[in-house]
Amino acid sequence: MKINRIHIKNYRNLKDVSVQLQEIVTVIGENNSGKSNFLKAVTFSFLADEIGYAGKTLVWTDINNEAKDKYFSYILSNKEKIVKDEVDQDVLAINLPIVSVEVQLIPNDKELYCVKDLSYGTDEHGNLKYGILYEYRPKNIDKVYEHIKQVLCSEEINDENINKVKMNLLPIELYSHSISVPQKGTSVSYDILKLFRYTALIAERDGFSSSQERLGSKSLVKILQAKLDTDAKLKVETEYSHFFETLKSLGDMDNIINWQDNTGIKNAKDFFENITILPNMPPMNSILNSVSLGYSGESLSSQGLGYRNLILLLVLMNSLTEKKEEIAFNVLTVEEPEAHLCINNTQLMVSFIKALAVNNDFIQMFYSTHSTEFVNKLDFKNIIIMNNGTACALSEELDEEGMNYLAKNPNLDLFKFFFSRKCILVEGLTEELLIRAYLYSKKELNDIEVISFHKGYKNIIDIWLKINSLSKNKLGIIRDYDNQDNAKKEHEKYNQNENVFVATTSEYTLEPEIVKTNNNYNVLSSYFKRRFGWSNMSQEELSDKWREAKADVMLTLCKDLSCGELQNFMMPNHIQSVINFLNDKNEETGNGN
Repeated sequence: MKINRIHIKNYRNLKDVSVQLQEIVTVIGENNSGKSNFLKAVTFSFLADEIGYAGKTLVWTDINNEAKDKYFSYILSNKEKIVKDEVDQDVLAINLPIVSVEVQLIPNDKELYCVKDLSYGTDEHGNLKYGILYEYRPKNIDKVYEHIKQVLCSEEINDENINKVKMNLLPIELYSHSISVPQKGTSVSYDILKLFRYTALIAERDGFSSSQERLGSKSLVKILQAKLDTDAKLKVETEYSHFFETLKSLGDMDNIINWQDNTGIKNAKDFFENITILPNMPPMNSILNSVSLGYSGESLSSQGLGYRNLILLLVLMNSLTEKKEEIAFNVLTVEEPEAHLCINNTQLMVSFIKALAVNNDFIQMFYSTHSTEFVNKLDFKNIIIMNNGTACALSEELDEEGMNYLAKNPNLDLFKFFFSRKCILVEGLTEELLIRAYLYSKKELNDIEVISFHKGYKNIIDIWLKINSLSKNKLGIIRDYDNQDNAKKEHEKYNQNENVFVATTSEYTLEPEIVKTNNNYNVLSSYFKRRFGWSNMSQEELSDKWREAKADVMLTLCKDLSCGELQNFMMPNHIQSVINFLNDKNEETGNGN
């Protein structure tokens, strides 16, 4: 079973997010983009396991600010009507901000019985749809209406003082959560809901091994309980009895209770001599709880943060792999599994996560990450990109050809590309080296990221624009003309966007463009003669010689350029215009024509 799609509304900065999900879900994004909110919202429709438990009742600050502002605007504009009871309560209910999380489930044939009460329609192919809907909303609209009316009658509400009574105008104490079948509204019974569990590990887990909760040990106890058969548990109980008898004989415990020798009550001995000490056999869970995690023979609490996080995650995930009859589906959410891990342990964790997904179809894992090691370039469909409360699933944005297009680029770093404040895409290593060297030669601070990318930018620009629709990030694109007029026009249409600028060479490729820019021919003729012995060449000959030369020639030029040796060297117009665009220069930007 897996969650195929999730739709989140009005939870914190996630105003309206609907994305398709895969067996493993990798969530990436900048800080404060909504990754943690997304992972938490995934769990709302399921019962909590003991680790990472969080209540399903929310607070005032959990409701999306934009939804609250829209609601307050409605209240202000309808103040008089509400006071006079002229507002339909159904209309008020529509304007109230409601938090909802709907998950669509896809079971396999063996799991159909578990979801039989969760069906709510058919998809476009005629297949039954199954789902669970979490909602946080007022239980009684009448009470909400009366409460709002009382507040409006007792306060002079206007644009200036509304901030003073906002919490009273949205009475969160009258909200409650419910879990139902989507579109039907019928409540999901506990007998059904208990089949679906979640386990969550938040980023703030560094102190787990030294805390009373001992999260790692709890997971270890789960493994022991799952692996111990009846005979093993009987042996544990027997050995506990042997332990007690040994302790009893060593301590002469029965003789401690000698009250009969110190009382004047007649026949006291007949009563007291029957009092003895018996073993208080604890539950098996209590016995196993005496076990704690360690590493290399030492307590785990004495290990570094890297090992503590690694062992916690490995033990936790291993404890979930034992299929239990009473649980049909388990969601596991982890924030930043790479936390404190060295490269070797990072690779170990990546491999373990992959094995978990492949071998356990009743577990679906969601994790957020800032590490490229946890982004599988051969399986981009797993990726959800978050930005300012919006989400984009690459599985929905790209077809197979588009996925392959991204995967074939060995230099692609999704984090740098999507989230750099200023980013330039170029078509090859030559352009990347040249621009990096030029920027390095300048005295001003350089915060431009340069990424080499193979030809064909349109799909990736579309995704970048969607991800950065609400950000201030900028994207510059430098491409070769290659005698392709249509491609040039199609790419430069993106210049109508304020945060994208595409520039194309006038010449066929980069080298002749550079040579023909301003006084570069004379500068480069002198340089190449001094460095490589090239002499008596026309512009065309110099361009061809440079283009056909080995990469070492360009590398040497770039090193010298970065050191300031080519003082009068000028970047060609199409590159300089992109740099000016990214740096907010007032110079007129061209497109290389």
